[in-house]
Amino acid sequence: MVALKRRGVRPEDFYLVSNVSDPKMAPDGSRVAYVVTRPDKEANEMRTSVWVVPADGSSLARQFSRGNKDHSPRWSPDGRYLAFVSERGEKNQLFVASLEGGEAKQVTKAEHGVSQPAWSPDGRRLAYTARIGAYKDPKDRDDLEKAQPRVIRDLIYKLDGVGFFDDRRSHIFTMEVERGQETQVTDGDWNDDHAAWSPDGKQIAFVSDREKDRRQRQWRTDLWIVPAEGGRTRKLTRSRGSCAHPAFSPDGRYVAFVGHEHGDEGLSRNPQLMIVPAEGGAAPITVSAEIDRPVAGWPVFMSGRTFAWADSTSLLFLAADRGRQSLYRAEISGQRVAMLLDGERQIEAFAIAPDGQQAVFTAVWLTEPVELYRASLSKNGRETCLSHANDEFRRVAEMGRLERFSYESVDGMGMEAFVLYPPDHRSDEKYPLATNVHGVPHSFHPGSRSWLEFQSLSAQGHVVLLPNPRGSTSYGEAFSRACLTDWGGKDYEDVIAGVEALVSKGIADSERLYIGGYSYGGFMASWAVGHTDRFRAAVVGAPVSNQVSMFGTGDIPQFDILELGGIPQQDAAEYAFRSPVTYLGNVNTPVLLLHHEGDLRCPVGQSEEIFQALKVMGKEVEFVRYPGGFHTYNTHLPSQTVDRTRRIVEWYDSHRPRRVAPAAPKKRHGKQKARAGAG
Repeated sequence: MVALKRRGVRPEDFYLVSNVSDPKMAPDGSRVAYVVTRPDKEANEMRTSVWVVPADGSSLARQFSRGNKDHSPRWSPDGRYLAFVSERGEKNQLFVASLEGGEAKQVTKAEHGVSQPAWSPDGRRLAYTARIGAYKDPKDRDDLEKAQPRVIRDLIYKLDGVGFFDDRRSHIFTMEVERGQETQVTDGDWNDDHAAWSPDGKQIAFVSDREKDRRQRQWRTDLWIVPAEGGRTRKLTRSRGSCAHPAFSPDGRYVAFVGHEHGDEGLSRNPQLMIVPAEGGAAPITVSAEIDRPVAGWPVFMSGRTFAWADSTSLLFLAADRGRQSLYRAEISGQRVAMLLDGERQIEAFAIAPDGQQAVFTAVWLTEPVELYRASLSKNGRETCLSHANDEFRRVAEMGRLERFSYESVDGMGMEAFVLYPPDHRSDEKYPLATNVHGVPHSFHPGSRSWLEFQSLSAQGHVVLLPNPRGSTSYGEAFSRACLTDWGGKDYEDVIAGVEALVSKGIADSERLYIGGYSYGGFMASWAVGHTDRFRAAVVGAPVSNQVSMFGTGDIPQFDILELGGIPQQDAAEYAFRSPVTYLGNVNTPVLLLHHEGDLRCPVGQSEEIFQALKVMGKEVEFVRYPGGFHTYNTHLPSQTVDRTRRIVEWYDSHRPRRVAPAAPKKRHGKQKARAGAG
């Protein structure tokens, strides 16, 4: 049989690839439930469903739930039922289904929907989070109600991915599954989240910011405990930072969580795995500080659990190291942290078998779509793929090769980047170079979730440079904080040094250099074209272009204060100096702007300022505005993701150098360089 010849990745391949997330092991270790998310091309939306597979891989996975928006599977303690959240009307509700078959039973009817389900240890109740409070859906309002103003009195009044805040508040509820009796466990003018049961079922831990200035600050929470029936709450932490996703130790003595005690500086520092006595009376301590790496799960926690108790004396957790994300074990004594599972990949979530010897986990890499795996936690343990969600894509598409690349920046500091080579790369040829700068800036490459853009460029013959400049995480806290008050300084030099290093090694063609990025990466791309003509074209996605208006219109003003060192009214010159719009008069590079109109993080005005200035000055610029969406990629429609990728590839391709035909011998003057216009 002739093997099928694989082709390079295309933007349309987005419709072929599934996401696998949130693995949950059955109590007896025999099965794994997880979530599969697939793009529906005709409906132009993402569809999610719950799947189940034998943990030993003895048979293929099967789809368990039949809704289009099913997620958050949770096993009952006896393993007979799966609870999950589903949107089968207008709101997310909690359903319970028997593993023996039959229709799933809806167990909640919350007016505004539910999230974050958790079974009680005896299997009688489910805890969950629901919003309550006066609220009328916009579609149900009459003309007079629609015309009412929104009155803002708090600094924190909107959030990207959520929208504008209203009078509803999140609280913890429990539901007796058989009787259908609901109990509201917490209340008050604050939000309570992330319910976790104590082993004896008598208490529930949760996170909440109940300080009086809670609406004037962001990403701040404490760890609390409340009786499972409701009543007086106890605070376990010191209001010095943030806590997320608590979990009791098996003996009930401690509560573990991901978080920090760094106040408003948390985003630039390493999130830690921390523990605190469940009875209180002692400060939280970190058990992960030894490795000087960020623990996964704060502030973003989208793909499943990132830590778990192995027993009452140790925890397993995920942390990022030099672009990878690996599984570690930490003793609660703080004396020892050891790596259990590593490799060139990013493990996103995991679950542990009852015997503690096996783990199931989801993992992804820029050259490998995400899948669910099983592995032994012993040395050199065998790994098995359980989900096979993307086998068909692997059969038809050939991915480029990814390698680490070390170089020195301008000041001699060692840097690391990732380089993606085309599938048919030849070492004796120079290639066009597409540089992409990651976002935040406290993040890291390789951005495996941006595989479509990078692999599509690679398939079209580009080498793709993915640098981790100063400010990137996974290289130690000092490195992560090295870009504070220096946006466009050493971080920019780090990026340019990586480009020049590839040129000097004969990998990149100096006449075919391109740069792009999203969010902070959009800042860096727009900054670069205002400071050098080295690039033939740039793609600027949802950028920070004007630090003053970013502070004034974005949803995270305290982040701007941290990164810039103050507010613009205190140092207007510094804000102007760190703003790409200040240097737009220097731009000669063609710029493509890509932005979603619903972005609350880096509002669309950040792109508008670039577009209008460049257009008035007669520069080459194109502005693509996508309806709806927030800043985060998972809010973008499938067709928009495909269109965005196609435009990036075409923009770079349309600005390649023109080939100059050889001149007649009598008029030979050597080769000339010319810059191509759009198209």
